[in-house]
Amino acid sequence: MPTTLPGAADAFYAAGNQMLAGDCAPYAEIWSEGDDISHLGPTGDLCTGRTAVFEQFAKESGMGFKVTLVADNRRFVESAEMGYMVGVERTNGMTKTGEEIPVDIRATTIFRKEACDWRVVWCVVHHHTDHF
Repeated sequence: MPTTLPGAADAFYAAGNQMLAGDCAPYAEIWSEGDDISHLGPTGDLCTGRTAVFEQFAKESGMGFKVTLVADNRRFVESAEMGYMVGVERTNGMTKTGEEIPVDIRATTIFRKEACDWRVVWCVVHHHTDHF
């Protein structure tokens, strides 16, 4: 597990790309075990609690995306136990049906330190995705 906040962000995007390609297992390893996690993704669906968040990820991973998700212009702020990253998420690629998905969105990801490792926690208070 990553021990730095930038390392946690790198792990988050690597696992996110695997999730979009159909494999949620790496995502489960980096998200908080707590039931206070939330996800407000580009679909606009707010999911709260680990069960709801991973049900949404299961739906997204089954959608047949052939995309690459990267984060540009990343900025980090951290304290001893919490941190966040803001940046621009960019995707390129297409679905299995051939639909192009060129999307640039602003995003904020909240992290907290658990068991000496950074794990992903997306909180509605500080997480947003929107087109610009």
